[in-house]
Amino acid sequence: MGVWRKLLAAFFFLFIAGLFAIAPAWSAEAPLIRVALQNGGGDAVFRVDHGSYLLIDQSTGLRLGTLKPGETWRVAATGTVLLVVAPGEETPRIYQGPIVLQEERQGGLNLFYFKGIRYRGNLVIQNREGSLLVINLLDIERYLYGVIGREMGGNNLEALSAQAVASRSYALSLKGRNPWFDVGTDTATQVYGGYTAEIAYGMNGNNPVVEAVDRTRGEVLTYDGKLVNAVYHSNAGGHTEDSENVWNDPLPYLRAVPSPTDAYADEVGGWAAETYRWVKTFDKSELEAILGVGEIKEIRLSRERTRVTRNPVTGKVVRSFIPGTTTASGRVTALTVVGTKGTKSYYRDQIRAPFGLKSTLFDIDWGGRQIYVMRNDGQVQELAGENFWVLGGAARMSTLNLREMRPYVAGSGNRVVSWDAFSDKIVFIGKGYGHGLGMSQWGARGLAAQGYNYREILEIYYNQGKRDGKLKINANYGR
Repeated sequence: MGVWRKLLAAFFFLFIAGLFAIAPAWSAEAPLIRVALQNGGGDAVFRVDHGSYLLIDQSTGLRLGTLKPGETWRVAATGTVLLVVAPGEETPRIYQGPIVLQEERQGGLNLFYFKGIRYRGNLVIQNREGSLLVINLLDIERYLYGVIGREMGGNNLEALSAQAVASRSYALSLKGRNPWFDVGTDTATQVYGGYTAEIAYGMNGNNPVVEAVDRTRGEVLTYDGKLVNAVYHSNAGGHTEDSENVWNDPLPYLRAVPSPTDAYADEVGGWAAETYRWVKTFDKSELEAILGVGEIKEIRLSRERTRVTRNPVTGKVVRSFIPGTTTASGRVTALTVVGTKGTKSYYRDQIRAPFGLKSTLFDIDWGGRQIYVMRNDGQVQELAGENFWVLGGAARMSTLNLREMRPYVAGSGNRVVSWDAFSDKIVFIGKGYGHGLGMSQWGARGLAAQGYNYREILEIYYNQGKRDGKLKINANYGR
């Protein structure tokens, strides 16, 4: 980092400290969180939607005005300064910035509008090396109002409360890692939709999202006295995984645990069921073009666990596989494609991206199978489609591997008479959606539907399935 960038970073830290100093009394106990609404680009347009705001040039403390609802302002970056265009004006005013849209009267409902979404809190716009960084600065509780519904969904208070504690812990664990902002608005950190997302869950004067946040206010997960990086995912497919088999170091609170209630998504059906079971089919030629290895001759899968060691002198981390072992959930940890023009290998969670897979909990059916059934009238026909639901007696089941096909299909007496291999298809048949670490959101919803409370749900997913006394749900942000 050059001298200028160091000075700018130091200035920004002082700027944030200044905002903490002027933070309203009602949010003094709740830490502030910096949400990057825009990181890059040359201009930003905003307006006040409700309440009263001041517009301030933070570098000089100069008030640019009191903003009225409906007035549109524009800010652009040029060189090292900001150009601010007020409503009804064409000539921009030049300021050093950052420019802060600050709530004038705290405690009420103050909202601003940015890129089609309404937000609580303050808006901070600064010139960062010729492009704009736009931040929503607000306390963690009001931030969570815009997160929980987008992340967990549904209206079960216990599941939403578990998500609130996990999301609060996760967001606060990220504070300070980046000098410019703490979190974004998408799945790279947490999905955040501001006030627009918050009110989407309100009905008849009740809002389960707001209630879940308020009833757990200040509660965070700590393990052995330290804040938990409480990651979570959509659906574990029946079992979560140990952190070292997916990402980096082994973490004591991210251990593999059974998650049978993931099947709740299957019961809900529709798009939810697709987070539990899924099939993705490639034409062999299509996959060869994506990978660039020539004609594919072999695909090898390994599910061996990962060993992580650290050189005590250099601190260098060495990752290796443990021969003869299998990951607790059965997730794939290495995939190697052998072709006529080369070989490519992918490891752990990086396996998902090149193939566009929902998880690493999958099998591969080389060539797929063409299924033929005999109808009740004795006619034989092809059974079309990629997902096959099989009925055995009165119980419904689903095939994860076509070799598991039962002789009766769709409960109609249609008998499977043959299946023929064809070599131009490569079929990934999998379970789960996401990295598989920490809390499974559909598993949490399933547990809540069975009567578990949010504390019990969190203990299941972050405490190795045992009570070692090190995981705690602490009030007051773990202070």
